[in-house]
Amino acid sequence: MKLSAAFGILLLGLQVLASNGEFFSSTSGLEQLLRTEVMLMIELQKYVNEIRQHADILQGEIDAIKSEHLSAANSVEGYLNNPVNAFRLIKRLHSDWETFESTVEREPSRTNFLGAMAGHRENLSFPTQEDFVGTALAMTRLQQTYQLDVGELASGMLNGIKYGAAMSWQDCFVLGQHLYSMRDFNNTVPWMQQSMQLLVKQSYSKDSEALDFMETVMGYHESMGDYENALHLINHVLAVQPDQRLHLLETRAHLEQLISDGVKRGLMHEVARSPDDYHISREYRVYQQVCREELRPAPAAQRYLRCRLFAGNGRKSSYVPYKLEELHLDPYIIQVHDVISARDTAELQHLARPELQRSQVYSRTGHEHISANFRTSQGTTFEYTEHPIMQKMSHHVAEISGLDMRSAEQLQIANYGIGGHYEPHMDSFPDSYDYSLNMYKTNRLATGIYYLSNVEAGGGTAFPFLPLLVTPERGSLLFWYNLHRSGDPDYRTKHAACPVLQGSKWIANVWIRLSNQDQVRPCELQRDHEISLPYMDFK
Repeated sequence: MKLSAAFGILLLGLQVLASNGEFFSSTSGLEQLLRTEVMLMIELQKYVNEIRQHADILQGEIDAIKSEHLSAANSVEGYLNNPVNAFRLIKRLHSDWETFESTVEREPSRTNFLGAMAGHRENLSFPTQEDFVGTALAMTRLQQTYQLDVGELASGMLNGIKYGAAMSWQDCFVLGQHLYSMRDFNNTVPWMQQSMQLLVKQSYSKDSEALDFMETVMGYHESMGDYENALHLINHVLAVQPDQRLHLLETRAHLEQLISDGVKRGLMHEVARSPDDYHISREYRVYQQVCREELRPAPAAQRYLRCRLFAGNGRKSSYVPYKLEELHLDPYIIQVHDVISARDTAELQHLARPELQRSQVYSRTGHEHISANFRTSQGTTFEYTEHPIMQKMSHHVAEISGLDMRSAEQLQIANYGIGGHYEPHMDSFPDSYDYSLNMYKTNRLATGIYYLSNVEAGGGTAFPFLPLLVTPERGSLLFWYNLHRSGDPDYRTKHAACPVLQGSKWIANVWIRLSNQDQVRPCELQRDHEISLPYMDFK
């Protein structure tokens, strides 16, 4: 790719494209984007065959994309589940392909190509601005939660394992530029820095256009108050073209003085987080530590945990006993292994895929369900009577818990997207919840999570206050009670879905209401909720 075209990609800016759906919140839809890029590549190849004078520019781009698709061919799901690959796919479709179109517009032979592209934009799936924002947030979320080095992440390394292709300097710049526009300046700096480190290694890094671009990036660093990186870029540019860049000498002297005086100003210092920002709270830090397995239950707390075979609660006991593992005694949390088969989990995914919609959360202020950045997944619901597998799932929960499943909500199947997560939350509803709008009328007594897939890295279920991390295991069931026997919320069961680092996470949520459970789990004469009250407003 010629240098002018390479920088042209970035100078076009980030445009909003048409889309048929949301892609960043679920990995299941990314295959549509891969198919879109296949069609676009075919059209571009036709055009290249017609205008050989552009082949040296465009063929290089096609070959690079073909290489990506060959990597994906071995395992489309594995390729798309890699957050770096997903980001680069969305970035190419969001900005790069418009640059290819702009080069065609200057050619007399462009009519057929542009006509075909216009048709594809009407009929194929393209990511939106929201998808691009979602992938940028996912990259920084993974970086922060798992304390990933930006250089390793850009090279395709996740926790020391090479999963996919490296990001280009353009990829890193576009991500940094987008974080800058979102006013996330602390995360902008390392991605801009990584972009320039990669650009310097290119054969054309000493060309005037590359040095002009470095000056532009220097301006970003200076505006943010990152004077050290700004000065480093100026020194590099002056070392290459000292006579042609004399206008930078005054800027260099100014930056050196700011650094010498210890001046702290610029956007990084002007935009401070609110003290009420949940993401700087102690609870959130504990949650991230649990996701990284830096915090674990003490050996003393695990001493009395047991694994055992359990015949069930006897209403229609299974011929094969359940493999029950105790993960925590108070509150009581268990994981039951091999409850449903791999074939059943695959069938459940197949049933859910066409119906997936962005997952929502309950808003205390508006008393309604809304989409939120702290929950990135897509889901859909089924009645248990809709499929024999779902009927079996209901039966298993009843056998294992003894609870009356007539008071269960619909089964919810969910798939987590790029860096998909769900920040710490309670499954039980707050005192302010308006039950008049809900058919069940009572609170959520218990939760069951069926894991419908393994997750290669990340994606665990974290209980920050215990502190416990449960690894997704395909076919297993995680179960706990959200309420004390008094009916009060057990705040110790606040839990979260850690970001998916590599892989695709599928789950099925089972929520059982308090109604009709008095014979199975009767209330105690005395309230027993005091033990969890310290965690109600944990800061």
